[in-house]
Amino acid sequence: MTFPTFPSCIPPPDPEETAAAPLEQLRLCLQALPAATGNLLELGALSRQLSRCHAELDAALLRGAIDLRAAHLGLQALLTLLQRRDEPLLFSSEEAQALLEPVQQRLKQGLSQVHRLF
Repeated sequence: MTFPTFPSCIPPPDPEETAAAPLEQLRLCLQALPAATGNLLELGALSRQLSRCHAELDAALLRGAIDLRAAHLGLQALLTLLQRRDEPLLFSSEEAQALLEPVQQRLKQGLSQVHRLF
């Protein structure tokens, strides 16, 4: 059974988001670190930028993991419902789609959060 409203793939990331990816910012900071040796002002600025990048990475990974976990639990619940039924299924494909829509949204949110990092 297929649902026509499900996308065939995850859309490509926004170019603006890709340009400011936290992992790229982290890489640039680490490359600038040797040149800043001995300059306390530069080292302080790089330290603050590294801390900010770390916090962004941590927050985005946590949000992504929470969304992916929620989607996983939703799919598990739906599969359990389908496997433990005593009667034939009496709902339409539109109703099935309505059950799967929140799962799809959480999955898209989680993948988007993780994808934004790279």
